[in-house]
Amino acid sequence: MKVLHFLRHGQALHNINAEPMKAAGCTFEAFLAQMKVDDFFDAPLTVSGVSQATTAGSLARSKAIATSLDLIVTSPLSRAIDTANLVFPPSPTPSPTPSPTPTSSTRMVLEDLREINGWLLNGKRRTRAELNNRYPTFDTSMVLTDEDVLWQAEILEEDESVRARVNRALSFLWEREEENIAVVAHGGLFKKMIDGNFLVSSDLDGKFENCELKSCSFEMVDGKFELQELPVC
Repeated sequence: MKVLHFLRHGQALHNINAEPMKAAGCTFEAFLAQMKVDDFFDAPLTVSGVSQATTAGSLARSKAIATSLDLIVTSPLSRAIDTANLVFPPSPTPSPTPSPTPTSSTRMVLEDLREINGWLLNGKRRTRAELNNRYPTFDTSMVLTDEDVLWQAEILEEDESVRARVNRALSFLWEREEENIAVVAHGGLFKKMIDGNFLVSSDLDGKFENCELKSCSFEMVDGKFELQELPVC
């Protein structure tokens, strides 16, 4: 059995208005329309998002999650990678002000963990060269092209495509030797992974708030991925 720790990124620029609307019960169409209004290329974390990630990092350290990880995988979008670095700080080079409780885990960027793709600029990633320059502690070899050739301006990715790639990501994690893994990604992606995915059996709630951390056991049973929630706090 493996353990996965799913973490949604902290609040980013495109979340500021759309998330409260969704919480108030707006339609999905209205939610998307507001995100389009607030759209921003590779939307970065807000000040609030940084604060949320700092708080999540304190929780992860208090529960010894951060120090016990074997592998950290993230979406190729900056808000997810920045959240991962804030919650699970990498082992620093010698410095007069080292990061709190650094994590020496292997770090990888997975293209398949990106948010629902297309139409919105906040889902378009930076080039692989830029990611290498900005995030030198992350292995980007699973980002297969330099330019983002998957993002399409006029088309929002269909559910079938999202679930196909999230299942590829789960297969990748199952086949790896690491057993304690953090997965830092997006609310839309986690929703498609957990709800309505015929290859996943789970008791997790598919809705994630910004910087919400959920841990689960991870097994393959009769050709399905089983994700059973474990207590975080």
